[in-house]
Amino acid sequence: MKLTFVLRNKKNALKLSTKTIEKFIERIKTDTKDGAVARRRNQLSRGDYIDGYDRQYPSHLIYPSAVFEKDDNDNLRMKTFNGVVAIIVDGLENKAEIEVVKRAAQILHYTLAAFVGPSGHEVIILVKIERINGTYSKLNGTYSKLSGTYSEITQPYCPTEEEADVLCREGHRLAEHIYQGIMPRTIRNETATVRSCFRMPLDEQPYFNPKAVALPVSEKPEAWGQNNDLNYSTNLATNQNDSNDSEDENAQEVSRGTQRLMDFLNSHYKLRYNTIMGYTEYKDNNYPHMDWMPLDDRTLKGMTMKVRLSGIDARDNDVRRYVQSNMIRPHDPIADYLWAQYYKWDGKDHIRKLARTVPTNNPHWEDWFYTWFLGMVHQWLVSNQAKYGNQAVPLLISIQGWNKTTFCESLLPPELSFGYTGNLQLDDKKQVLQQMAQMLLINLDEFNQISPRTQQGFLKNIITLSSVKIKRPYGRHVEDFPRRASFIAATNQTDVLADPTGSRRFLSVELTGPIDVSTPPNYEQLYAQAMRALHDHEPYYFGPAETQQIMEWNRNFSMKTAGEQFFSDYFEPAADESEGEWMSASAIFEFLKEKVGVSLLKPTNVAAFGRRLSNIPELKKRVTSSNSIYLVKRKKA
Repeated sequence: MKLTFVLRNKKNALKLSTKTIEKFIERIKTDTKDGAVARRRNQLSRGDYIDGYDRQYPSHLIYPSAVFEKDDNDNLRMKTFNGVVAIIVDGLENKAEIEVVKRAAQILHYTLAAFVGPSGHEVIILVKIERINGTYSKLNGTYSKLSGTYSEITQPYCPTEEEADVLCREGHRLAEHIYQGIMPRTIRNETATVRSCFRMPLDEQPYFNPKAVALPVSEKPEAWGQNNDLNYSTNLATNQNDSNDSEDENAQEVSRGTQRLMDFLNSHYKLRYNTIMGYTEYKDNNYPHMDWMPLDDRTLKGMTMKVRLSGIDARDNDVRRYVQSNMIRPHDPIADYLWAQYYKWDGKDHIRKLARTVPTNNPHWEDWFYTWFLGMVHQWLVSNQAKYGNQAVPLLISIQGWNKTTFCESLLPPELSFGYTGNLQLDDKKQVLQQMAQMLLINLDEFNQISPRTQQGFLKNIITLSSVKIKRPYGRHVEDFPRRASFIAATNQTDVLADPTGSRRFLSVELTGPIDVSTPPNYEQLYAQAMRALHDHEPYYFGPAETQQIMEWNRNFSMKTAGEQFFSDYFEPAADESEGEWMSASAIFEFLKEKVGVSLLKPTNVAAFGRRLSNIPELKKRVTSSNSIYLVKRKKA
């Protein structure tokens, strides 16, 4: 496919060239040598008279819909039709809005390309189209009146410019309607022709999909010309014509009714599909201050009644079919919020400032919280193809009433508050997995009530997940969803970590006073800083040195078994062999059984007791051919 570049110089002489779509995409990634596109954008931003500027500094016009050539009078003449129309979303105020529009365009597989337009405040979307039977790009047939037979012809059919204009007009109208459902801004309303064009754009990262699928455009065969020999449909038998006309009229009537239904709903409601929660949301245009609400069955039936009262013959299924279809604009509340903050960061460290509202003697807390916060935001943006999930969990430890839960709730901005929960039932594994896919932050409140077995098993497993496999309500099969949720925890007890090897996942912080929650966090700056940090490839996970630091710190908060407590009563680590002796775990365990009795040592067994001894950092260990032995010193009675 080739695009036509047209330039009329100051003397109005026509210069014409063509480029392949691939070369065009590469071309628009950089400005001209003299910076013509940026200079024109600057001229527009000053509000100067742009028409006079364009006459003084002419620039190329790009014609995407067809390849043109010059005729003898130095005028454009269509040579071949590309089957492409351009729809334009303008009025975009910043780069964040531009990125949202470009990402939305990528959702539909009709999008051939999407890039920033010449002014820098619009996105041009090239959409592939074809007549519903593909007759401008495929081999056609012809009907012979003499023989009464139909046969294939060997050359492809190319429409005339008038016919291409009809296809562009209808294709643009259909594309505008389909794409508007997913766009955050209104698509420019214009009548497209094969000669529709735009000035040279500039976009460092344009979107290009060479495998885009053509959007089928439906229209009457007569619109392509009654006298064309290739139009065999008008030569069929009269009764077949009558049948086809009747079918066309019925199809057109259904199409008009469907269009009236869609127009009514779009004029009375705002609709969007929440991709995180998995349902359509709505706003009633009669209530401009109404928040977005899930579209439930009761509201759906109310919509149907209003549609019928307006004179449109529709049923519940007709309304449901539209509002639950992919023609409704998808809305990702997480990505939209985060990208809206991207360019707002003031350069100050707001994340560590928030960490300082938590009074503690932990010298690592601010840096730990910073890394965890980046991990939380990164977790919201990842797909189900990610290898790892956010495995770190801040653990707030203090007496009751020191605002731990309030602090956890305040970490999410009001726009994302739907993603917080402090009511996770770990014994309901299906609910846990579902909330990990839909929630953003899960507070494991009253962490001390989680049993050691759950800590070392199920909880340890789900914290490491990068995706979850669940079946939607009323779904027919299990699906793979990206894990969105990160974890935070709170407890009133200090000895709560039951898994020595898994303690590296918890960022334990013991409070020295109540958390200061008097001032709400500056959410805009918090998340702007996080997005910029992630863009700059700052680490959102802990390296080996930090992990070792976390494990050493967490020994202060480990849950000690009865065996460990009795070991500390009767033994202590020895510095060298002159003051101690080498004993195996089983020998030490038997000694304690004689001293305190086997009932007090339960549920500890020798194997578990040996693992606990191995995690005492000061205790020297030696591996022999039969077992492990430890250098211990017996305490005096």
